[in-house]
Amino acid sequence: MKRQIYFFILLVIFVLAACQKDIPEPETKAEANPAVNAVKAEQPVPVSGVESSARDPFFVRHQIKGKDVLIECIVQDVSFRKQSSKEKGKIILYVNGKKKDEIHSAAFIIKGLPSGKHRIGLELVKGDRAEASLKRDFLVVIP
Repeated sequence: MKRQIYFFILLVIFVLAACQKDIPEPETKAEANPAVNAVKAEQPVPVSGVESSARDPFFVRHQIKGKDVLIECIVQDVSFRKQSSKEKGKIILYVNGKKKDEIHSAAFIIKGLPSGKHRIGLELVKGDRAEASLKRDFLVVIP
């Protein structure tokens, strides 16, 4: 009797383990269109925003979430990390023309902006220099 119980438990475990890798097929399948003609581009065309930012020495992307503004900066030949061989940098943040903060990272969040239009200014300072080497300004509207 004990053997039958052990055999039954082993069988149940085996069946449950075998069912875990049953991956369903997708409901829609992409079909290739044989009527599409290939066209040769005369000049390379950038595919994404990151590629086009490679030519921009100070690329800034922002996104508004409620009363917060998420900002991401991509800077060529400048690092915000302490342990880096590249030149160190910092970003000076201005909101509506007033200096708010010095940022030592490439991505940051401006929290709790009041409703309305705000001009955000970013100045990149490389190394120990006093003046900004690159500047970016953009307008955000907080609902």
